[in-house]
Amino acid sequence: MRKLFILALLLALVGGTAGAEHIITGTVFHDANLNGVPDSGESGLEGVLVSDGKEIVATAADGSFSFALGAGSRIVFVSIPSGWWTDQFYRHIEEARFAATGTSLDFPLYPIPIAQEFTFIQVTDIHIIPQAKTAVEEFVARANGLGPDFVVSTGDLVFDVCYYTNLADTLEEVEAAFTLYREATSGLASPLFHAIGNHDCACALDPSLPEYYKGAYQKHFGPLWYSFDFGEWHFIVLDGNSPEPLPTNWLSEEELAWLGQDLALQPKDRPILLFSHQPLFLCRNYDKLLELVRGYNVKAALAGHEHATYTREAGITNIVTGALSGRWWGDDGVHWNGSNPDGSPQGFRLCRINGEEFSSEYLSMK
Repeated sequence: MRKLFILALLLALVGGTAGAEHIITGTVFHDANLNGVPDSGESGLEGVLVSDGKEIVATAADGSFSFALGAGSRIVFVSIPSGWWTDQFYRHIEEARFAATGTSLDFPLYPIPIAQEFTFIQVTDIHIIPQAKTAVEEFVARANGLGPDFVVSTGDLVFDVCYYTNLADTLEEVEAAFTLYREATSGLASPLFHAIGNHDCACALDPSLPEYYKGAYQKHFGPLWYSFDFGEWHFIVLDGNSPEPLPTNWLSEEELAWLGQDLALQPKDRPILLFSHQPLFLCRNYDKLLELVRGYNVKAALAGHEHATYTREAGITNIVTGALSGRWWGDDGVHWNGSNPDGSPQGFRLCRINGEEFSSEYLSMK
């Protein structure tokens, strides 16, 4: 009898440990003096969506939020609401030392006008290499001249840290590749958002490292999927890479579950744009995505990956944008004398929003 009691006690202790949860708490607030910390007199913001990529919660009347951190979650982020902006929409859990100290995660937002007309740039497949740094900086100067409200870089930021060439099989080489990209794009005057590409997955690293596979990208650029509002529009960034290192276009069940939550919190008539690296219609589980977006006002899905420029109607409008790198930076690896395999020039897409209307044009860098 005594042995049974001890066994039951041990099972209870193990069960209690396995079921332990880290409760994330924090505040989203109006950062009136733009110093990044909540000061006396600065009010919390109600109804702002906060997520770890698994669960989504809305802030209370005082701007506070609380939820159980999902297994394996590394990042907590806000979906920037219409009429507000922030210079850092995500936080790494490790940075906040939350698991050890229970530190509050606070997100400072500041008000901006709600624009009815605005522009943004989608650039994709930059595939930066050291020889092309100057060319990428030329794109940055061109973008700054156009004055977009923001830029979305839809993956394959670096030439390759994945399994295709194993050029980056040490952590130092992976870090150098992403640092080169960050340096080359640092001159952008507009906010820069990212989607992860297949060449951005550090597959050759030791799997025990936190930077393995998608970890290095998350370290530098934040969540793998997320959303934000600008003007009256809702923008959703997705990850088209398989959950494990496989050469497969894939929308995971995990991100689709998050997407379903995100959409359920949006008005059905709100215009929506989707972003990903791989064209969504080429991804496993695309049929499930179409079921999720059915009845919502999805205007288009913008992607890259193909090093080609075309539009495909497949339940929703899929717009594929040509690579800035063209055919791997052209013949000499540096200048704008190359083209994409389909003959389209090296370039990027300038997108315009006018009320509920979306239009875009592909611009050549030549």
